[in-house]
Amino acid sequence: MAWLKSILWSVRDIILPEKVYDFWCKEFGLLSRRRQSIAKVVDVIQESSDSVSLWLKPNANFPGIEPGQHINIGVEINGRRLQRSYSVSSVNNKFFRITARQISKGQVSSFLNRYAKPKMLLYLGDVYGDVSMATFAQKPALFLAGGIGITPIISMLEAWAGSFRAYPVELMYWGKSEKDLAFVDRLKKLAKQNAWFRLHVIETQFIERNADGTPKLLAESSAWFEDLKNRLPSFDAFACGNDGFVNQLRDSLQPWVRNFAFESFSPAFATATAGMPVQVNLSKQQRSVTIASGINLLDALEQAGVAVASGCRRGICNTCTCKKISGLVQEQQDKRLYAEDNAMFKPCMVTAISDITLEL
Repeated sequence: MAWLKSILWSVRDIILPEKVYDFWCKEFGLLSRRRQSIAKVVDVIQESSDSVSLWLKPNANFPGIEPGQHINIGVEINGRRLQRSYSVSSVNNKFFRITARQISKGQVSSFLNRYAKPKMLLYLGDVYGDVSMATFAQKPALFLAGGIGITPIISMLEAWAGSFRAYPVELMYWGKSEKDLAFVDRLKKLAKQNAWFRLHVIETQFIERNADGTPKLLAESSAWFEDLKNRLPSFDAFACGNDGFVNQLRDSLQPWVRNFAFESFSPAFATATAGMPVQVNLSKQQRSVTIASGINLLDALEQAGVAVASGCRRGICNTCTCKKISGLVQEQQDKRLYAEDNAMFKPCMVTAISDITLEL
């Protein structure tokens, strides 16, 4: 019967091509598409002064997502589709929630915080992420969240709250002040209702600072940390926040726990100083653009008007991966030089330090 199905689909595509079908579905506000995964916003919730949650209803083409995973979301802004990566902050059957914290100069996060409303359509890209609910289902877990890094964690906690859990979970949740933290009331309720879950909220405005002005994340919490310390060898830990947050906690806690996993965002190198101009040759487009060395290559290409598919912008989802035919680039985190020609690389993680040729 597979051959008959293939014939019927071919006839369908001739009578009603995909572009025509998708166009009229969009015109009538329908979720149906021939192949594309999209979702309709069904609810918008203000979680804090600078973050908003969107409950999404995907169409039948979407394969689904697990608590703890990430998804690339496409948003049309002024006639241009921009794509960003968001952790799912809750999953409820076929529906799921994303939470966007508004960041300075963030086009997509600012747009969603200001203009998101029910019936808005969003484009769904790849689902990815090595850490999910299954990772910690059968073991004690220590979760470490900085600000909006709570999103993948609360999705797992809420999923476990609907079933019996035999293993303990400790959550340490840092933010400038409690009123600025998303989901804090919901987390307190979860802690009251579930004996396996303990919550510690740490307000960074009150704790001691490092020499560079960043908070000493464990400084104020020494009393309850002493209590927790004896249990740490039984925990698998997961930290989610910006690079500085994750690195500080990894240095402090990794020796104590069984395993330490992490996901970070807002890398410090995003504001690297621009240097001498370099030329980027785009082999498929048969053109060249001039960009500044010393700044993120993905950002530089976009500023030069080059459309590059992207998602997480931190080297995890592989959406921006392309081939570097020639030239020299430098990894922005560890400053390693990357000179290999005709090799795949991630523009979101490097800066160009010579003229380069890309298969774009």
